[in-house]
Formats: sequence, C-alpha cells, structure tokens
Amino acid sequence: MKILFVTPRFPYPLLRGDQFIPYHRLRILSQRHELTLLTLYHSAWELENIDQISHYCKAIYTVHLPKWQSLINVGKGLFTSELPLQACYYSSSRFQQQLDSILAANKFDVVHAFMMRIAPYFHHIHTPKIIELIDSMQLNLKRRVALESFPKRLIFQKELRRVTRYERDLPNLFNNLVVVSEKDAQLIPSERVKVIPFGIDTEFFSLQKQPPIEPTLIFSGNMSYAPNIHAVKWFVELCLPIIQQTIPDVKLLIAGANPTTEVRSLEQKRGVIVTGFVKSMPETLKKAKIAIAPMQSGSGMQSKILEAMASGLPVVTTTLGLGSLSANPGKEILIGDSPEDFAKATITLLQNSDLAREIRNLARQFVVNKYSWEFSANQVENLYNHIMLDISR
Repeated sequence: MKILFVTPRFPYPLLRGDQFIPYHRLRILSQRHELTLLTLYHSAWELENIDQISHYCKAIYTVHLPKWQSLINVGKGLFTSELPLQACYYSSSRFQQQLDSILAANKFDVVHAFMMRIAPYFHHIHTPKIIELIDSMQLNLKRRVALESFPKRLIFQKELRRVTRYERDLPNLFNNLVVVSEKDAQLIPSERVKVIPFGIDTEFFSLQKQPPIEPTLIFSGNMSYAPNIHAVKWFVELCLPIIQQTIPDVKLLIAGANPTTEVRSLEQKRGVIVTGFVKSMPETLKKAKIAIAPMQSGSGMQSKILEAMASGLPVVTTTLGLGSLSANPGKEILIGDSPEDFAKATITLLQNSDLAREIRNLARQFVVNKYSWEFSANQVENLYNHIMLDISR
C-alpha cells in the first residue's frame, strides 16, 4: 500500500510518545509498504536526525511552525475558537496547504495521522484515514483538573470541555481511531475506536545481565510532562523518606529530557539525582536495581514500565500506572497506591534479591510475549485492510 504519515512533531529523537510511536510504525511498516511522511517542526535542530527516518520513507515533507506562532495561536484560540487549545497550538495554514498539495499530486491508499491536535487538518480530506490518538486527552485532563490549583485549574477545565466535545466528534471524521487502552476507548463511544497497544523494542531494551549492588531506583520519562512531574514529586516528598529510614543509602535517578526547574529542585533532597537528557536510556536503566512509576495522573499506557520490564528491572507502580497492562500484580509487577504501601513494596524488592530476580525474569518474558512492535504493527495493518475492504464493497 501507499501510506501518508502525518505527525505534529518530527518523530526523532525518541523523547516523547508522539515521537516513538510514529517512529516504530515507520520502521516496521516500511518493510511492506511505501511510506511518505509529512511533519511539523519548531526548530531546525529537530531535523538534524532526518537520516534516522529517511531510509523508511519514499519522501519526507517538513513544515516549519515557529514556537512564537504557536503561542500566538493559543492566545487567539482562547477567545476566537472552540477547538482544543492544543489543536490551536499546532495550527498552520502552510501545513494545510502542503497536505492538500501532497494529496492532490499522489494517490494514497490510507492517510495515517497521529494525535488529536492535528485532526482539524482533515475536515475536508476524503482519502481513507485513521488517527492514532495514543491516549484519550479527556482522561488526562480530568486528572490534571483534579491536581491543579487556581488559576491553572480554570484553563484546564475549559480545555477539558473543548477536548471532550472534539474527541467525541472524531469518529465522524476518520475511518478509525486508535487508542492504547480500553479505558481510553470508553471515553469515545464508537465502533470506529480500536484498541492497539504500542510495542517495545526488546532488543534495544535488552535484559540486564547483573543488577547493580547499590540500592538505586530509577524514574524515567520526559520530565517536562506534567504527569511525570506530579509522580516524581509525590514519590520524593512522601515515599523516599520512608524508604530512607530502612535503607539510608538508597538513591533515586530521575532520567529524562527537559527537566523543569521544579524537577531540578528535587536534587536538593538527599539521594536524588536528576540526569536530564541521556544518550542511551537502556544503558541508564542498567544503573538501577528497581524502576518506579508512581503515577498520580495521566492516561494510556506507561512506556516507562514496559521499557524497565524489558530491561529486567522489577517495577513498582500504582494502580493508575498499571492502567490497562495485563501484568499480574505480585507476580510480574508490584503495586502500591499509598506512600506507605509504595515504600514497602520498594523496600521489599531492595532487600529480597530472590523475589526481585523472579519478578524481573517474569516481567521480561511478559513484555516479549505481549508487547512487540511487530505484533502492534500487524494490528494496524489489519485496520488498513478492513478499510480497503469496506471501500471495495
């Protein structure tokens, strides 16, 4: 098939969910299909890695959207639009013109878009199309509203109302919508919504040969993402002091790009290290004995959990962090929802090497069996085929 991929952000380097999912879709599907990529970018440095993508695509089209223009778009959108503000942020007349031009000059079997924020570009596009929402922004924003204080809460409440209306209209715009979990799918009631979990590269995230001796924990992820900030603050302020009473020399690595000032300030706490951007997350994960994912907000699937499990790290998370993952608590992963229970589970793994070894082996096998990128891509291909079949009838 000839497929046009449309993304709001250049899909490399792999720093965010809206980059690594398109990247792996391109990587796998290019083996069997002819792919073209259209993408927005804010800064020239984002295209420095274009050679990491070019061999997967017949052609790549890029459109520059200056960050200052995005900010003006949001300001205007507050008063002159009913679209979600994140859609306003990514609004570009040049991008719309480029999309229309590409579709006029080429016959594609399917257009594959990513993220709700670029859905407005497709209101007059008649080529068969799907959109991967990854997760439902309604669920994410509901949790943000509960956590934020005035006046931020008012802005998020307004955005939640806009997103709820817009997400529920998306089945009228696309042949299919893809989300990563059943919880996300339930918020957009339509038969066109399909659940396809993303995958993990289990060769890239290879099994840790020997866990380190030091009692080191790791939290990984994009550290400008609000749910990650909330999670790591909750852990450092409420759980870490409890753990330090039993294991005084415990250390926490906070590993991930774009740490905010709020995250950086956590280094003032005993045992906390904020790395910022790391060149190799697999190598960084190997410095830790246990991975934590104390999520208090957010939605969808937590890639940080699957990456740690694939690397052979026992994981402690919350019920919210576990989400739709079918891992068995107490067998492949440990759960703690209160600070006391989360700290207790972490201490248990640090002190009981036999249990930690058993969980790490079962967790690795769980990811290998159920969350490969190849299996995920096959499900996407099935959607393409069903769309083609429906059109031919």
